[in-house]
Amino acid sequence: MCQTALISRSIVRISARSFEQSLEAVSGSYVTHNKLLRLNNALDRLYDTVYDQFNDITPDDYKIIEPQLLLLLNTLKGLSNAYKKIHVSEKLSGEIDRLGRNYSALYELNNDIKNFRVKKISPELSSMLQKAEEAMKML
Repeated sequence: MCQTALISRSIVRISARSFEQSLEAVSGSYVTHNKLLRLNNALDRLYDTVYDQFNDITPDDYKIIEPQLLLLLNTLKGLSNAYKKIHVSEKLSGEIDRLGRNYSALYELNNDIKNFRVKKISPELSSMLQKAEEAMKML
């Protein structure tokens, strides 16, 4: 069973944090390493949670998660772009690069959920997958 509520709460918390940091970045406020580190760590945990729940995510679960995840992805993309325009230390630059990688990982995971968990599979493909599964069991 998918832990939709846990995933949803995590997305909401991270979205609020990333939006706050986006506002700070565009207003010219100083970017702190600790804030960015905490954001990246939270994104790592979110990715791990969603990845672990991948096989349990149903279309109904995704209807709840998708709008929140899309908003988070848009916020992260904007934040990453804003940070790249600011001249920062090398130490902070590494965390900004990590933020970009976290964005990419969550983006890909979202696409995988849409394509492999939510999208309806054609009857022909479903039949072929069933035959392949039966053949694997015989090995």
